[in-house]
Amino acid sequence: MSVKTPSSATAAAFYATLARGLDDLDRSLASPPPAAAFLSLPSLRAALALLRAAHAGLARLVGALHLPGGASWLDEYMDEASRLCDACRALRLGAAAVESYAASAAQLASLLLQAPSSPHLSRQVTRAINVCRREAMALKEENRALVEARAEALALRLSEGVPADAKLGGFNGFRGVLCATRMLTSFLLTLLSWGLLHYWPDHAPGAGAGDCGAYFGAAFASALSRAQQRAAAEAGRAAAAAGGAGVMMHEFRRARAAVEEAKEAVERGGDVAAAAAEVGLRAGLLRSGCEDILALIDDLFDEVVEARKKLLDLCSGSN
Repeated sequence: MSVKTPSSATAAAFYATLARGLDDLDRSLASPPPAAAFLSLPSLRAALALLRAAHAGLARLVGALHLPGGASWLDEYMDEASRLCDACRALRLGAAAVESYAASAAQLASLLLQAPSSPHLSRQVTRAINVCRREAMALKEENRALVEARAEALALRLSEGVPADAKLGGFNGFRGVLCATRMLTSFLLTLLSWGLLHYWPDHAPGAGAGDCGAYFGAAFASALSRAQQRAAAEAGRAAAAAGGAGVMMHEFRRARAAVEEAKEAVERGGDVAAAAAEVGLRAGLLRSGCEDILALIDDLFDEVVEARKKLLDLCSGSN
């Protein structure tokens, strides 16, 4: 009969927790028709929640695994924590820009409501529509440049395999836990980047999660593989339905479509009141959702910074 050491049992519990989180995320990614509903705000919140849980669990594991102070494991952890902090900054830029778009769309909705009784507002309405459209185009171009510049440093890959030279048993299994967390983080950051920044087809030939079951357990490996495959399939369908790249967030695309419908209503004498109501509804949902996402990103950033500080203090005290 095999007996697990305290460190292996602790790592196994960590992998099981990640597997359950991935299963929950996979269900949220299984968007009903239309396919363009992929990466709605609830899915983005679920991805952020799983990121927070994974990195909080990773920090707690340090104490349970009795790691030596001043060893290379700390540098490896700090590298991963720095990557996540840099990603939070990039994601925050994207969420803030989408929130700004929502504010412009809300202003348009207000003007549209007043337009029927105030014909002199027609120029302001046209200007507000143009502002929204320019902001949407700027979002696409600026975010594309940001993602292209940062994708490699942030390791934005939908899937990646276990490095061939990885010594996953090192430091009482910490290296294995860190590797699993890194794989999960790359996947989640890719989803969040698609939703908040810019979608790009991931054609990288990475081995994916299918090769990691022997290291991290079948439950984690299969859950990560399912979520990766689901994300790739849903993203392809959503991009085709929405007409290509850009911010993939469902609520943003709905707000943008509402602005275009309002433009048609104004130019062709359609139901401006109905268009105003739709723009106002979509802008409000988008704005409140972005506020929530920004708060979650800030919480994640603060927690990672605090965990880094605690680990540095812990290692300093052990020397």
